[in-house]
Amino acid sequence: MNGVLESSRLIVTVGTGGVGKTTIAAALGIAAARRGRRALVLTIDPARALAGALGLTGLAAEGEPVPAAALAAAGLRLPTTLDAAMLDQRAAWDAFVRRHAPTPAHAAALLGNRIYQALSTSFAGATEYMALEEMSRHVDSGRYDLVIVDTPPAAHALDFISAPDRIAPLVERGVVAALARPAGAAGALARFVARRIEGATGGRTLGELATFFAALEALVDAAAARARHARAMLRAPGTAFVLVAAPRASLLAETGALAAQLAAAAAPLAAVIVNRAQPPVDGALAVAPTLDAIADPGARAWLTAAWDDAVAATAAERAALARLAEVVPAALPVVAVTELPRDLLPLRAVGAISDQLVATPSVMAIRP
Repeated sequence: MNGVLESSRLIVTVGTGGVGKTTIAAALGIAAARRGRRALVLTIDPARALAGALGLTGLAAEGEPVPAAALAAAGLRLPTTLDAAMLDQRAAWDAFVRRHAPTPAHAAALLGNRIYQALSTSFAGATEYMALEEMSRHVDSGRYDLVIVDTPPAAHALDFISAPDRIAPLVERGVVAALARPAGAAGALARFVARRIEGATGGRTLGELATFFAALEALVDAAAARARHARAMLRAPGTAFVLVAAPRASLLAETGALAAQLAAAAAPLAAVIVNRAQPPVDGALAVAPTLDAIADPGARAWLTAAWDDAVAATAAERAALARLAEVVPAALPVVAVTELPRDLLPLRAVGAISDQLVATPSVMAIRP
């Protein structure tokens, strides 16, 4: 992971649900900050898990530093700040409108439109588009050497990656202009659109819809340009996708399929991290004499069974990881992070995971 952390400008973590992807994103942020890189961890996952991983009570839309006191309490010393942020979809849309509207009057017309107010948080693709915009904005700001994006679970992560291609046709000037001035066939199309968005808006008039599209027309060029910019950024040489998995056979199978989908989407996959692997138990150790020396038969039988179970679980887990290494691209690093004690403070645990990710050689490198 060292090369990925040092050479990337943008890291996007993806994976199925329940694999600890947010924790890995936070650990990558700490690892980057330890190298003196100004890093931002941006989450678009509505579960708000990033704040908990960093020992915080909440996150704002703009990047704000993890407090030095919290880092110190976790035994972490960073040569630079580590910032964290969470997507606030409505606030981000409003800010986008204010940034790109040609005049304050155009911005006010759109911000005050009831259809905009409903659709900015509910139409299909709204979250992905604004997540891409916020990602691009933070990368372009120059404030950070590295931006790490924590995406929602797998299906939504793929939506995130493909969003620029799906959104571009929706913001073509001709389409929006026709809907802004509905007549003839365009009027029929506008009425069709009105019916489709009725549920989201509570049922508005066609006139309000025309007003909405008229105000939106002023932003079409900016929206299309930003979508193209985000698409280019996701495929740029400085962008790395990190696939996070769990060491269970079913989830590893899903991970292999997701890796194939990322490859089909031309996403530059840089590494696979298998999170929460069990610490390996060496079945070759000669523990029999020690077990035989235990006087209590019940205790001896229990400990013997527990040891045998742990050896078998280790063998099954390592076999599953070996199969994963066979289905992802041959040159791709595959690294397992061992599960930590549950009594660790969240930020201390993230720091320990960061240590494992950058260890040389990796603590449990399945394939270096």
